[in-house]
Amino acid sequence: MKAKAGYLRKDATKIFLIMSNESEPKRTEVEQVKSRPWRLEDVLATVAIALMCLITFANVVLRYVSDVSIGWSEEVSVFLMLLLVFAGAAAAAFHDQHIRVEFLYDSKNTQTRRRLRMLSVWLTTLVLTAVALLLIKTAIGEYAYQEKVSSLDVPRWWLTLPLALLCGLGAWRAAWGGWLRRGIA
Repeated sequence: MKAKAGYLRKDATKIFLIMSNESEPKRTEVEQVKSRPWRLEDVLATVAIALMCLITFANVVLRYVSDVSIGWSEEVSVFLMLLLVFAGAAAAAFHDQHIRVEFLYDSKNTQTRRRLRMLSVWLTTLVLTAVALLLIKTAIGEYAYQEKVSSLDVPRWWLTLPLALLCGLGAWRAAWGGWLRRGIA
């Protein structure tokens, strides 16, 4: 019965659109991409926050019960916080939701707004690419000098390289989002 009701609603909408001589609104490529329920940045940010909560909770309980702290929790939490920041930067770059001065942007005409948006896209892409390249250079140096994280006893480049890849993802998402929005003011 419920399936039929769904079909009836869908058919009624089509009938209304036909009767009103309107076509169904077409979704732009940006809307199609935004409508996907899970994106990589969302998953990474969710996992990072969940792990930070679990580590902090375990540290508090362990400290309360045994008066001993987990030694590696701070370094892992810092890494997860950076992971969260770069995943958020990639998502904000793609959705064009970075902080900007709206009153200057809104006071301009359509063509100037389009140019300002594209300038913002390319500057964001440039900065994230530069940070990614610097992090890759840092990871190469950490690999060459065999630096280790003291409390985890793992190579430091294991933590630096994923951050460089996330910056690269952010730069790519900024450029891709800007390409999709190139005609929108």
